[in-house]
Amino acid sequence: MRGGFLLGFFALVVFDTMGQVGFKLTAEVSGVLELSLDWARLVLAQPAFYMIVAAYLLAFFTYMTLMKEAPVGPLFAAAHLELVTVTVLSWLWFGERLSLVQFLGCACIIGGVVILGVTESQDNNQKQTQDPS
Repeated sequence: MRGGFLLGFFALVVFDTMGQVGFKLTAEVSGVLELSLDWARLVLAQPAFYMIVAAYLLAFFTYMTLMKEAPVGPLFAAAHLELVTVTVLSWLWFGERLSLVQFLGCACIIGGVVILGVTESQDNNQKQTQDPS
């Protein structure tokens, strides 16, 4: 069962990251928000816009599926790993700057997710040993 959670967490992060990259790609073409039909047509003509829609629909269904069985703490934290993946992709793909503070922030997020996962696993093991049924 744990392998299924990890695969689901991974899929969730991938879908959320795809959505954010889609926003970046669409924004590069469409520019600043304008309340006009021309701007809306420009956005709707971008393939990345449809990547955003698909990514967030997939992320929603993945999250809801995981929510039925996965522990909430690690699930919530894993859902926010996109902050790390988007930061790294922005640095590698879009040439954006990654400062030491941002790098340390990413390390803290990853560390927090790992700690939540490990402590959740330890709590479950303790409950199983205390529950004789």
